[in-house]
Amino acid sequence: MHILMVSLDFLPTVGGITAHVYELSLALIQNGCKVSIVTRKTPQANNAFDTVDGIDVYRMDLRFFGATYGLQINNLIKQKLPIIKPDIIHIHGMRPLEFYTIKGIPLVYTNHTSGYLKRIQKGGYRIALLKRLFQKPSLFLAPSKELLDVPFAISAKKVYIPNGVISSKLARNESARQQVRASLGLNDDDILAIVTRRLVEKNGVKYLSLATKCIQNPHLKLLIIGDGEEFNEIKTNLETYFKDRFFMMGAKKHHEIIGYYSASDFSILPSLMEATSISGLEAMGASLPLVGTRVGGIPELIMEGVNGYLCEPKNPLDLAHKIDKLLLENFKAMGEKSLEIVKKDFDWDVIAKATLNEYEELL
Repeated sequence: MHILMVSLDFLPTVGGITAHVYELSLALIQNGCKVSIVTRKTPQANNAFDTVDGIDVYRMDLRFFGATYGLQINNLIKQKLPIIKPDIIHIHGMRPLEFYTIKGIPLVYTNHTSGYLKRIQKGGYRIALLKRLFQKPSLFLAPSKELLDVPFAISAKKVYIPNGVISSKLARNESARQQVRASLGLNDDDILAIVTRRLVEKNGVKYLSLATKCIQNPHLKLLIIGDGEEFNEIKTNLETYFKDRFFMMGAKKHHEIIGYYSASDFSILPSLMEATSISGLEAMGASLPLVGTRVGGIPELIMEGVNGYLCEPKNPLDLAHKIDKLLLENFKAMGEKSLEIVKKDFDWDVIAKATLNEYEELL
């Protein structure tokens, strides 16, 4: 089976959709499929055609403004169809769906983003637009049950298939742990919490920075990997409430982050909106327990009291309380439970097989 993935986000850009498309593509290849991708050029990747780990990648310059991107990328798809000859077209993200008019090839759509939730919340003409877009796919996938909840009838079959990880790539490395902790100047009794998030409103890191005022455990240190519009506000809060107890590393490439997971003791997901959090799954694959908000797909990762605790979004006091509560537990044993859950339910091979089963029903 030949699958054509369509996504504005792909390597070398970073983020949840990029990771999803890349890892799903690799897992499908390992299950006997051929995968091609249509995406946009970046300053770091501007070849019109390339092969990335066995994936054929077609890139184009996107010009003018965002509202035209869908039209441009669909023109490229039509140009490349005689070469690619896909059995399935699988679109990730809303923009490529807007101008999609290709007939005769089953269309799969994955509803990834918080942008969808924002449109639902705002209502009005946006609902009419979503109704028009969501009549196009034959199969409607979502990586969280919240993103699967469409408030109107659509003809497509709706299926929840979560994000995933390759847990073997994230296995805890004691040598890396010691090296990274030494580079940070940590003591043996320091407890390190890791946050790997873009520092934007929907990811809620601002509320974590406010929660540090209320955290009781004196051994806790905070490591934040990510950049974004709230960087300075978060840094100011931490300098006020958590001085000399935090590290803000800025954005890092995915392979650079893995050693920091090994150096950490648990992970925090303070999101306001979230699918099945890839950063949460990566932390679980590295045998870390979680403290996360009760939004989107995060409750599907956290078994309360087993591998972490849930708190309310935008509630610094509750977040601080749950962090302190976790640190009174055997959080190393809870991290081992995280790894068990990932291997059973969130390994990319498991997810690829579930996706492939849905593809085959369309053919």
